[in-house]
Amino acid sequence: MFDFINPILGRHPEQIKANVEIYTWQTCPYCIRAKLLLWWKGVNYTEYKIDGNAAARNTMAERANGYRTVPQIFINDQHIGGCDDIYTLDGKGELDPLLSKPAAA
Repeated sequence: MFDFINPILGRHPEQIKANVEIYTWQTCPYCIRAKLLLWWKGVNYTEYKIDGNAAARNTMAERANGYRTVPQIFINDQHIGGCDDIYTLDGKGELDPLLSKPAAA
């Protein structure tokens, strides 16, 4: 509805082609902060809420090279890391290029 404002704010959701997944806990402040950045960029992501689900947490840890903290973020099946990591990538200007690459078929 307010798509006209996206370019003014520096948002380009039409350029997002990547498959983004994030493992979260519902009340985790770092998860909320990471999701806020993704939302701001206009990313449609898949969220796996793993609150109290040991099997889901183990699956996340296997994908995340043993990391068990949340959030854990994946872009096109590449492990990005957590909240600080995604903000660091964004600060270096490296996040948008990752988000603009389509997932491999």
